[in-house]
Amino acid sequence: MRSTILLLSASLLAVAVPCAAWADDSAADDIIVTASGIAQPRAETGQAITSIDRDRLETLQSATIVDALRTLPSVAVAQRGPVGSQTSIFLRGGNSAQTLVLVDGVRINDPSSPNGAFDFGALQTGNFERIEVLRGANSVIWGSQAIGGVINLTSLSPTETLAIRAVAEAGQANSVRTSANIGGTSGTLRGSIGGGWHRTSGISALVGGTERDGYNALSANGRLEIALGDDAAIDLRGFYNRGRIEYDSPFGLGADALPESRNRQFTGYIGARAGLFDDKFVNRIAFARTDINRRGTDPVAFSFNNFVISGSVDRLTYQGEWSPVEAITVVFGAEHENTRTSTSFEGAPATLADNLMTGGYAQLIARPVAGLTLTGGVRHDDYSDYGAKTTLATNAAFTPNDGMTLLRASYAEGFRAPTLSEGQPPFGNPALRPETAKNIDVGVEQKLLDGRAALGVTWFRRTSDDLIAFSFATFQSENIDRARARGIEVELMLRPTDRLDVRASWSQVDAVNRSPGALLGKRLALRPRDSLTLTADWRTPWDVRLGTTVSMTGDSFNNAANTMRLDGFALVSLRASLPLKAGIEAFARVENLFDAQYTTVTRFTTYGRGAFAGLRLAL
Repeated sequence: MRSTILLLSASLLAVAVPCAAWADDSAADDIIVTASGIAQPRAETGQAITSIDRDRLETLQSATIVDALRTLPSVAVAQRGPVGSQTSIFLRGGNSAQTLVLVDGVRINDPSSPNGAFDFGALQTGNFERIEVLRGANSVIWGSQAIGGVINLTSLSPTETLAIRAVAEAGQANSVRTSANIGGTSGTLRGSIGGGWHRTSGISALVGGTERDGYNALSANGRLEIALGDDAAIDLRGFYNRGRIEYDSPFGLGADALPESRNRQFTGYIGARAGLFDDKFVNRIAFARTDINRRGTDPVAFSFNNFVISGSVDRLTYQGEWSPVEAITVVFGAEHENTRTSTSFEGAPATLADNLMTGGYAQLIARPVAGLTLTGGVRHDDYSDYGAKTTLATNAAFTPNDGMTLLRASYAEGFRAPTLSEGQPPFGNPALRPETAKNIDVGVEQKLLDGRAALGVTWFRRTSDDLIAFSFATFQSENIDRARARGIEVELMLRPTDRLDVRASWSQVDAVNRSPGALLGKRLALRPRDSLTLTADWRTPWDVRLGTTVSMTGDSFNNAANTMRLDGFALVSLRASLPLKAGIEAFARVENLFDAQYTTVTRFTTYGRGAFAGLRLAL
């Protein structure tokens, strides 16, 4: 599988130069927020960032956020069963807990999970309009967990005129998915509100089962902006998701067991913005809350499957953005966070834990000459349980020809503070230190043939120390692991004609254990070394749109000792869409066209070939 991926990727790169093409996601035009916490052109940062907008989501017919993320470089997915099941994302070979996930800039990682990772299983594309993925560390701006990268999901924004969007889809495993959103402006108010529903009968989560593990979920989103004048506004945001997933546990009663989990997640945000001195000094103050509740039940009364777990994070933030002259921007801020969890199994008294964090950061963005942007920053955080941590970062971006060529380089540090489960009694170790990482990457992006082609290449290397793992010597978590990840990422966008769009991403990520002992040099579990995704979409002269996605994933290992191999696999999907009349479009797709048998986590099943069809409305 690895040699096949290398051969195909080399072939794609070989055609990059001679093909006349057009790339519509140029660094000069793309506005990003994950680099510095403020809106800025992507060409002004030395960090590796890729975004997916709403049009791209609809073109790909991505039903879940994971479907869209799979098309990006250095993204590995481990899904434990059907849609809705626990799903982990590994960015650049980092642990799943080392990816920070945001919705509209609000942290949504689960404080009540053992390692604080975010479960992507329940996240539908629904009413999201953009996915922005920063690959690499960025703890100066975002704090804990931003080691492997940052994923920011943006819900549909308010519009200047009345806008209505809706989608309905049905298909494989009795799946039904719907979502709708309405937005508009009235005087000083700009708003957007929507919701979604998804239901599926699913398949058995574990191999060999006959009982289906179904899933259903409801979601809601809302944004309201209130203008208080030309330079001041109040911003309200909210996101809610509630789901019920039936699952099988490999530690339970087998593939036909009947446990289920009911999960609820809410994020709320209220902020105020005030610009002074003709917006040269912009101030933002906000309060955000993340609240997560998970309740597990099992009719056979297997104790580990009967639980009530909740967690919440209250976060008060201030951010200043000062531009004394056009060539200088200073971004600085302060944050105070209170994290609480409650855990109870089989009706036992709840175990409570909490932690306080106070931190601050400052970042200088300088543009000394045309086309050159230099950025440097520092952050200091003080945790009530784990002490203080200081983080540094710097990066540079240079374009000598107004965005046709972009040279990037960055050095960034990241850290992950111990979770309450890892660091507090009765099960945690109060002596734990934060995990740390140092990341270096260098990249180049080049437009060719008068901007009608784009090719990007990035090399990176990250070393991670003090990684937290369970020690069988002390029977608690300890800072005993080290790891190293290095690799190369290639992104290619072509448009040979006005009707044909071709994109490819290839990555090779060598993520290995550097801990002394028997695991030294072993590859990290569930992290394939090679991956390749190719998409092609063609608008025919009759306005029918046809497309395909080919994704190839190399071999990996299910365990740290590298004794359980997971074979690589290739998946192919086809899609088509047809505009019926103004604002209405019919679409259909076939996933896993050749019914490939594959595994991302040992003992857990994956879907075979499946078909879906639906209607989309945009007014």
